[in-house]
Amino acid sequence: MPAPLSPDAPSLLHALSVGSRALIDTHFWSEGVDQLLAALGEASGVNRVWIFQTIERNPNGVLQDFVFEWASASHYRERTQKRFRFFTTLIDDPQYEEMVNRRERGDSHTCITSKVDLGSLRDNLESQSILSMVTVPIMVDGQWWGTLGFDDCEREVDWEGAGLQALVIGAELIASAIYRQQLTRRQRQVDLLQQVAACGTWEINTRSGATWCSSALLLSLGYPGDYARLPLRRLLAHAMPADRLRVFGVIRECHQRLQTQCRIDVQLRVASGQWRWHELVMESYYSDDGYLARIGGLVIDISQRKKSEEQAWEAAEFDALTGTRNRRGLANHLAQLNERPEVAAYYLLMIDIDYFKHINDRYGHPAGDALLVEMAKRVHEALRPEDCLARFGGEEFAVTAGDLSHQQVVQLGERIRQRVAQQPFYLTAGDSQAPMMVTLTVSVGIAPLALTNDLDHSQAVAVAQADQALYAAKEAGRNRVVAHWQP
Repeated sequence: MPAPLSPDAPSLLHALSVGSRALIDTHFWSEGVDQLLAALGEASGVNRVWIFQTIERNPNGVLQDFVFEWASASHYRERTQKRFRFFTTLIDDPQYEEMVNRRERGDSHTCITSKVDLGSLRDNLESQSILSMVTVPIMVDGQWWGTLGFDDCEREVDWEGAGLQALVIGAELIASAIYRQQLTRRQRQVDLLQQVAACGTWEINTRSGATWCSSALLLSLGYPGDYARLPLRRLLAHAMPADRLRVFGVIRECHQRLQTQCRIDVQLRVASGQWRWHELVMESYYSDDGYLARIGGLVIDISQRKKSEEQAWEAAEFDALTGTRNRRGLANHLAQLNERPEVAAYYLLMIDIDYFKHINDRYGHPAGDALLVEMAKRVHEALRPEDCLARFGGEEFAVTAGDLSHQQVVQLGERIRQRVAQQPFYLTAGDSQAPMMVTLTVSVGIAPLALTNDLDHSQAVAVAQADQALYAAKEAGRNRVVAHWQP
């Protein structure tokens, strides 16, 4: 009868100490596992220490892979054999089935080959010249991740007491290393995603008000990546006041289950002190009793997208040369005015530069473009902040003005005409470095502008009437203001 194996306790403690330190200090966790297996193998006196990773358990068998091995001599090595690469062991032996069941429960298993009943398990042990074996399951997050095994090909020994406990501790150290490696891998994936997508993750416990923010989000807001605790009020203080109210509104709706998912654009103050646009992706999670337990999601930096949207909006609604609105921009401006609860009386002023073709013919189109830019500036200076200036094309401009009487809007037209006519323009023509002084005048036609549900028709009528008044001003000698209602 073999005597129970009782390895030297100090040797086992030293082996666990060396192995645990290696698992912590090595850059690659697998190197730490190799060192732990070697330390335990040498301390226990066995011939082979191995780890099988469990790939799949099904009713018919277990698919495993031979992932780690230490051997006391080269002829004991088996990991390089093809039969141990993603191999399936059929569950056709009651003893093997019991061993697998014990591993799934997290229980260790010891056996002496000569005492194992005849069957596939004994055949497998004898084919590897194993006289005695002990296995300890590696449990990660409550699941059977794999098996730590010790083969003795020279002695028939039982494992018990301190020796078996040392192996159990070794398996737990390996499980901890695997768990840390999985967390690190996930963290790296999250970090890479956040770097590529310029985003961060967050979560709020609605019961306690506790918050969690990813390191990327903390860094973007100006905190250390490992900042311990960021109170909810301080987190929300990074949003503009109006956006903060919108966020609180969404949280209230989540409490009432009016919505469980949403996306809103907010401005956040980042580490540099600047306000940057972010998309806040929110999803709510509820407990079994229907109470809102937590809200989490992403914070995505969309500043570049907002900038592109603004550039596209400017290109669509503003004149590239003068910076004033174009026809489309004026129409959208009128649509916004029409949404106001109280709509005042509005007017449309059509402004045309007199004899502008002569400028282009004499000085060239670049000089004419420069003149249009200066003209837009002068007209804009004559307007009130609430008035809107647009370029209709060529040398024609339009102004919308509201909350004025007939007399006041005619006075506005006169103010525009005088500001243009009273001061000359200075242009550079061709290769000449000396600026050329040019005197210009404008003709102005005015018509009432009704803001109705059919805004396109109202605008078309106002443009036609203002054009008629402008034509009358041209026919009367130019450099004058004519209103459509004047005789």
